[in-house]
Amino acid sequence: MVFKRKHKALGMAILMVLALSACSESKNSGGTGENSDISNQEMKSAERPKISVLAANAYGFTPNVSNWDDNIYVKKLEELTGTDLKIEFMSGTDYETQLSLRFASKELADLVYTTRIDSPAHSGAVEQGAIWELNELIDKYGPNLKAKIPEAAWKSPDVSKNGKIYAIPAVVPHPHTTALYIREDWLKKLNMSMPKTLDDWLAYFEGVKKEYNAYGFMVRENFSSSTAFFYEFGVMMDYWVKQGDEFVPSVITPNMKDAMTFWRKLYKNGYIPPNAFTNKFADWQAGIVNGKAGSWLHFVDNLGTFWAPSMFVGQPDAKPTIVEPPVGPKGQGLGLANPGLYYAWIIPKSVKDPERIIKFLDANWGNPEVQKFISYGIEGYNYEVVDGKIKWDPESPNNVKDPQNPERTLYQINMNFTGHSINNNEQVKMSPFAEPLMRGFDISEKYKIKNEAMYMPVLEAFKKRPELMPNFGNGDTLLADMFAKVLTSDVDIDSEFDKFVKEWRSRGGDEAIKQATEWHKQFYGN
Repeated sequence: MVFKRKHKALGMAILMVLALSACSESKNSGGTGENSDISNQEMKSAERPKISVLAANAYGFTPNVSNWDDNIYVKKLEELTGTDLKIEFMSGTDYETQLSLRFASKELADLVYTTRIDSPAHSGAVEQGAIWELNELIDKYGPNLKAKIPEAAWKSPDVSKNGKIYAIPAVVPHPHTTALYIREDWLKKLNMSMPKTLDDWLAYFEGVKKEYNAYGFMVRENFSSSTAFFYEFGVMMDYWVKQGDEFVPSVITPNMKDAMTFWRKLYKNGYIPPNAFTNKFADWQAGIVNGKAGSWLHFVDNLGTFWAPSMFVGQPDAKPTIVEPPVGPKGQGLGLANPGLYYAWIIPKSVKDPERIIKFLDANWGNPEVQKFISYGIEGYNYEVVDGKIKWDPESPNNVKDPQNPERTLYQINMNFTGHSINNNEQVKMSPFAEPLMRGFDISEKYKIKNEAMYMPVLEAFKKRPELMPNFGNGDTLLADMFAKVLTSDVDIDSEFDKFVKEWRSRGGDEAIKQATEWHKQFYGN
């Protein structure tokens, strides 16, 4: 499974819950997991500190759970932490609507899942003092939070505003997972070495076309998971650069002309599918595993699932391999750097003792038994210990049950208060794909694109005119229209691009640039 990063798309988030020993006078109140006396006591539910949680079941990962109070994973967390958890999962499909109603009625839990602190579900909550400011509480009660949550996540506008923290980040194990895949078995049969330059890739595409009657690069609808071969020219969707005194989207700079010239060549030569702008995910995936693609862009995490050699129909020698991006005139890069944020937790101001919740969160980051639980589940049920070593099989019956909603997601996602733990380093070490996975994560991290707009909030100009967004959106942006026209026709690229930039600026782009430039000066001081 893949979980991006980015709140964009993202908006992606699934909730989970962990707990801690909350009795502040007990030996275990530090939440380090060093003392397990409370964990081993048979405490009555009424004697346990109670923590209520309001969460979103965004992806439906709740296999066979009709009563969370009796769920074995919830009970295990209660056993480990000596806490009485009351969890309410609401549908992720309309979670923000439901959350808005909860804020209006003030029927909130101690801890609430949100996508960001300025979510429309609780618009103005920060300014109105409806949620706790957390800086001092974290300094005093959250040593593990400060030590283990990456600084990039704390700086996110989804978490902080004007230097003040209003949410606790929940993060992903690997924030950078964009990967460029190639059919290494095809390379070998074509008697080619691994391509390095753009010309090398074009030669490979031509070989794939002639020898395999396939596309060199498989493109997906609206170029989702398809933005390879852009940064080599100094442009990328949602990538902003300094141009004189302005902070501007890279796609309105002259470099975009070079990128489009290259992409027109891919289209005209049949190196990408003719339905590149409408190719649905299922058809995109089917085309790849049925031998119709020589390369594609996706995520490292999927190497052992979507792109396992066994998935390639009638191709026993298939060898999909993650490779470094090509060297272009402007360098190498895969995906934009991001804060690694999965979602965020907020504490309503109605909670009278927020320090209790901070301790709760801090313990889940610092307790090694909780960390083991969110990685492997329950000993004797999800994993075994043999000769002192953990033996965990993600495909064992108790970890799967329903292939569409694997049981393991209950402890990796729903009960994981720190974010999600899918393909964390501990799990990857046990994977039959351990070496290529770790290599893929290393490549993605190495070639992440420095992104000065990483912390920039959505500009007001884009809220008013979403068609100005510097990406392909759902095929409904000015950029998408212009790009499609350039690729599929013989219009002059220079004049068409200049016309696009002029229209983009006049329809609100100048205002967007002004807002972005002001933000950049304030945030970076230059």
